[in-house]
Amino acid sequence: MYFFFHLFTGIVLGFVIGDLVRDRRWVIPCAFGAVLPDLIDKPVGQIIFAYSIGYGRIYAHTLLFFLLVLVAGLVVWNRWRNPAVCGIAVGILSHQVLDSMWLEQANWFYPLLGPFQGHLSPDYINVLILGELNNPSEAVLAVLIGLCALLYLKYRQKILENTKSRAILKGSLLLCAPVLFILGGIVLGKAMVRETLPFASWNGPMEYFMGGSVLVLAAYAAWRLHRQV
Repeated sequence: MYFFFHLFTGIVLGFVIGDLVRDRRWVIPCAFGAVLPDLIDKPVGQIIFAYSIGYGRIYAHTLLFFLLVLVAGLVVWNRWRNPAVCGIAVGILSHQVLDSMWLEQANWFYPLLGPFQGHLSPDYINVLILGELNNPSEAVLAVLIGLCALLYLKYRQKILENTKSRAILKGSLLLCAPVLFILGGIVLGKAMVRETLPFASWNGPMEYFMGGSVLVLAAYAAWRLHRQV
């Protein structure tokens, strides 16, 4: 999976968990945790240790890393009732699931099954950048996430205080819910018949199944948010 879909997944999970437990503090930690493995492993494995490890799914893509963060999160929650570190752990696990790390058992279960396995592309930087730029779904997600973040940070109070603006926001969320649900259903259908979509550069039915599931979950999150605005 690609960077912005990982980020999108973390945001969705944060909203859903926050809605279930009535605590919006989950959103930002989940979003951060969802991209943290790549923020750590790609520079470390593919730039700093390019000639020794030479792979971008290493330390932060392991179950050990997730479990350590989860334990730290439970300690923080037990002492200070703050869900931030638990949220990061949830995001990390979502990243590992979307990357299908169970298919890379030596890396996921490291160090139990020996050293990391994988190889570095000879043109890694260009491949990474072009992979993002040439992916239409990533471009759309990047724009939408950036726009939503800007609106939230700059105009949140004005929107909530203005009746007309709240109505527009509520209607937009209500419209997004069925659109996301239908799109998720299409992606899940493609996963079942083993077909691909031109706008989603995902690999194989498993990634389509996970992508479609996230979109359906996003539809639920949008519907719940529209009821709370």
